[in-house]
Amino acid sequence: MRGLMHFLFYFSLLIVIKGSLSRARLAEGSLKCVSYQCKGGECKEGIDNCEDTEPDRPVGCFVVWTTNNVTNEVNVTLKGCFINPTECNNTECIDTTTDPKNNFNYCCCRGSMCNKDHKWMPEATKAPEVLQSVEKESNIVLVVLITSISFVLACSLVTWLYCTHHKQVMFNEIPTVEPDISNSSTNISHRPIDLKDIKARGRFGVVWRAQLGNQEVAVKIFPMQERQSWITEQEIFKLPRMNHSNILEFIGCEKRVDMASTDFWLITAYCENGSLCDFLKAHTVSWNDLCKIATTMARGLTHLHEEIQGSRTDGLKPSIAHRDFKSKNVLLKADLTACIADFGLALVFTPGKSCGDTHGQVGTRRYMAPEVLEGAINFTRDAFLRIDVYACGLVLWELVSRCTVHGGPVDEYRLPFEAELGPHPTLEEMQENVVMKKLRPRIFDPWRHHAGLIAICETMEDCWDHDAEARLSSSCVLERLLQYARFPTRQFFVANNTTNELPTKLATENL
Repeated sequence: MRGLMHFLFYFSLLIVIKGSLSRARLAEGSLKCVSYQCKGGECKEGIDNCEDTEPDRPVGCFVVWTTNNVTNEVNVTLKGCFINPTECNNTECIDTTTDPKNNFNYCCCRGSMCNKDHKWMPEATKAPEVLQSVEKESNIVLVVLITSISFVLACSLVTWLYCTHHKQVMFNEIPTVEPDISNSSTNISHRPIDLKDIKARGRFGVVWRAQLGNQEVAVKIFPMQERQSWITEQEIFKLPRMNHSNILEFIGCEKRVDMASTDFWLITAYCENGSLCDFLKAHTVSWNDLCKIATTMARGLTHLHEEIQGSRTDGLKPSIAHRDFKSKNVLLKADLTACIADFGLALVFTPGKSCGDTHGQVGTRRYMAPEVLEGAINFTRDAFLRIDVYACGLVLWELVSRCTVHGGPVDEYRLPFEAELGPHPTLEEMQENVVMKKLRPRIFDPWRHHAGLIAICETMEDCWDHDAEARLSSSCVLERLLQYARFPTRQFFVANNTTNELPTKLATENL
């Protein structure tokens, strides 16, 4: 009995210590990694702050190095942050491979500055048992050989079936064969691209501002594990009639291989004002700004959703569901014209073909429609398009939350549901509040002092309706927004008194 009491005491103490360590780890803030990179013969070492942009896709640190077989000299090639290290849960950076490929060692770890040191500790192999007779050895070798061949054949069959099914499920209508970019008219692999600075880190890769000759461009770099997203996105861009003022302009793609890694580059036009999310963090918007951003964003989404019949010069432009629509994926040009980007999860609907059993619960949690959170999607084209419209309603709410036209105070920028559920809601929290409680972002009273904002609030409510079939289409959203934008600001003001006069300051600002 005393032994049991001791066990319970130490077990409770262990849980308390583990909880304290977890809270301490949370308080440390963002994860830091040692960075090391050589460019143009110059090598620099420093410290990177690794941004954990997706809570369910954590970051870690990594090291790549080589060892001279003759002198045993160790040369570090690359250090830095690594997005989504699903198999890197060690606190130390240790490579356990017994036979490094091309004399390269690689290790990754989870924890601040855990890649400061690195080790190669190959796993020891067991010595073979001594066999007592030649006949016994022959029998065992034969059994092992037959078993190995059967296992390899079984693995090959399972892999082939999985890949075939996976391609059909995840990208049913998108070609999954890597394009031959060496013969592509959009290939710019022979042109020098100078990477300037990192502008964003997303689910599928890092976005750089870069220089291509005299043109400023954006380069989205996908790591090897996100190669399929790179293929999907460029295939979306290459569909007929995707060259649209409110769709991000595609310039080219290339595959970059060096001794340390293989990266996949997607080169697009550079949008000076960045994402709508980042813009709203730093700026408020006037009524005219709101109307311009909202209408151009809706026009881009409408074009994406629309199926356009083929002509003599252009093929059929199929209907496309974005499936990760959010303010981070709406970019703003210098004149605040919006364009839609990031098609790594997009789904193409070819006439006469079903979308198959595509996995439906994808995207960003806080923008997921109730049917996505609930796992109750009707796998049809219209169902997927309504999911985009739900997210569009949330983005409209973000815009209205930073608009100054009502004359009242404007709060700091917050993401949808951030005030109610915090910055990193879990899937269970979203399901409980959005599906069960039918929670939606709050519409504040000052917004009702301006008839234009009231109209947009009604539109956003029609977008995020709990009943998917009751939601507006993207074309209907566009039509409504175009109507609101036609009227001058002062015609929309709703005064609290009977004279319906504008406040002096607001009237002056909007004449």
